[in-house]
Amino acid sequence: MTREPQIDREARGLWQVLKGDDPPDGLHGSDLLAALICGADIPDYERLHSPYLRDSQISLRRKGPE
Repeated sequence: MTREPQIDREARGLWQVLKGDDPPDGLHGSDLLAALICGADIPDYERLHSPYLRDSQISLRRKGPE
């Protein structure tokens, strides 16, 4: 299985677990993941602490317009 079909399959499975129903028609792969997280309540954090990540692998949540 190539990368894109695997992302699509996993995104569809995640949608079904989180939303309890099938994903909307027309959303696949990365678009489906974006739709899932755009409305998610993700807490702010200053820094992710892990001995396995380099600073360049850590991204911070961007603040939107208030």
